[in-house]
Amino acid sequence: MRLFNFEEYDKQPRPVPSGEIIIATQQESDDFESYNLDQYVEDRNVIIIGIPGAFTPTCTDKHLPGFVKQEQNFYKRGVDEIICISVNDPHVMLAFSEYVNHEGAKITMAADPYGEVAEQMGLLTDMGMLGQRCKRFAAVVSDGKMQHVLVDEKGIDVSSAENCLKYL
Repeated sequence: MRLFNFEEYDKQPRPVPSGEIIIATQQESDDFESYNLDQYVEDRNVIIIGIPGAFTPTCTDKHLPGFVKQEQNFYKRGVDEIICISVNDPHVMLAFSEYVNHEGAKITMAADPYGEVAEQMGLLTDMGMLGQRCKRFAAVVSDGKMQHVLVDEKGIDVSSAENCLKYL
């Protein structure tokens, strides 16, 4: 089900998708806590990064490092949290969080295990042997509304941290 018309994002901000996410945090048990993304974000200012997969070469080596490098610049411009979402299970996102944040970064990793967020945004795509995945994107959320959604069809120029900073 496609809920968004991307041609009108700059004209009319849209609500954050309500799909289920699981925040990857270290648990003593396998009971991860799930949230609806819109309720988790509430009325805060956040950056939502969508990646096709944790530990995939482009995401790990090219896309996420820019957000780690620019993290403090986002916070200085009023961003409350940077959330990275992928259609992966929460265990994978927990391991990815430990890998990406190993030098003190605080990027929140969130599993979209059923692809609900990606589907609601019209960004769920079939990636062959990788299965259903999210297209690469970055969304600027202000006061709980998606102000800008920057989607890459190829490469990482549109959804890069540097480009995303231009919209703050």
